[in-house]
Amino acid sequence: MNKGNQMASNEKRFLMDEKFIEWQLLRTEELDKQWNQFIQDNPGSKKALENAIAKFQAVQLNRYPFTTKDKEEVYQRITRAIARHERRRKQWVTYPVAAALLAGILLLLHFALFKGESRYPFMDYNDTIIGHALPQEEIQLISDGEKMNLANDAHIDLTGEGKALVTDNENQKELQLAETGMNQLVVPYGKRTHLTLTDGTVVWLNSGSRLDFPTEFNRRSREIRVDGEIYIQVANNPKVPFMVHVEGMTILVQGTSFNVSAYHDEATKTVVLVEGIVTIKAGENQAIELLPNEKLDVSEGYFSKETVDVSEYISWRTGVLKFNQTPMSEILKKVSRYYNVQFEKTPEIELNRETFSGKLFLSTNLDSVMTSVSILSSTKYHRDGDVIRITKK
Repeated sequence: MNKGNQMASNEKRFLMDEKFIEWQLLRTEELDKQWNQFIQDNPGSKKALENAIAKFQAVQLNRYPFTTKDKEEVYQRITRAIARHERRRKQWVTYPVAAALLAGILLLLHFALFKGESRYPFMDYNDTIIGHALPQEEIQLISDGEKMNLANDAHIDLTGEGKALVTDNENQKELQLAETGMNQLVVPYGKRTHLTLTDGTVVWLNSGSRLDFPTEFNRRSREIRVDGEIYIQVANNPKVPFMVHVEGMTILVQGTSFNVSAYHDEATKTVVLVEGIVTIKAGENQAIELLPNEKLDVSEGYFSKETVDVSEYISWRTGVLKFNQTPMSEILKKVSRYYNVQFEKTPEIELNRETFSGKLFLSTNLDSVMTSVSILSSTKYHRDGDVIRITKK
């Protein structure tokens, strides 16, 4: 094993070591002395230890003021998780498992929550169900009535001449699409994917979304239709306008990047502009222009525009949900779509009375996510298949 691989292996060993985790969590004087002595006795491990500390602390972007009881509870949950993995393995944990477990540990530590008054006072505090789990399905590319199943996070590249190149875990296959008419890309809850159109425009589709698009654009216009949520980087072509149609409005763009959330089961449609300029048309005579870092909400003919931190609205692409004074019910709705689960709560839980700000790192382990949420919102959860019940602690 070369020095680089040895260093990485040693870093992972520290990150999986419950004593190291306890030290980083609790940072008592006694633990500091023990680890300082370890460095003196093992000078060759100093660099790997420093790298492990840096990685452990790197995600502490927003710190939540943990009480001693909180830290002890987190530590106990982590050690139990490590013990379960230890019982299952016969040799050292492979990198994917270690990475997944580390992601779970970081989830427990770094979902920073700052309580405040709800900025959604009109919401019904007595809602008992947040989100609905749907039957497990595959991503489907539908063209000329033919349905083709795709893997999660696959990338579809329209190469022209009616063909699509699908890349999945470094495997590629070529598909033939209809030469005329619109194709559909359907992404169920719990799945995500992205698509490059023939003009170079790239579209990321979030869970529970559908995109209608042509195999090739004509020379007069570029038009797509969306139900759900997308982030799109539009290839610049001043001669051929680009239009995104959603229920109740049309977005006119040139070369620009923006996020659209327009689920059919939500009353409010949202457009957040990252760069460039877009014009949103709703109704016969209403047109509103957006500039970078602006968000437009459209609900039942009413418009509301404000300046926002755009990262809050586009971070889902990289497996992070970012919140700013967001009610817990809204957070759970996003988690529900991301993992295709249903949330229920008991009447004494008022999920909209307090708001939360911070980042939730989404791992492949839903229980790690829910442990993080339950600790920091002072609730408990019970998971029965795809139904999760939220109760008072």
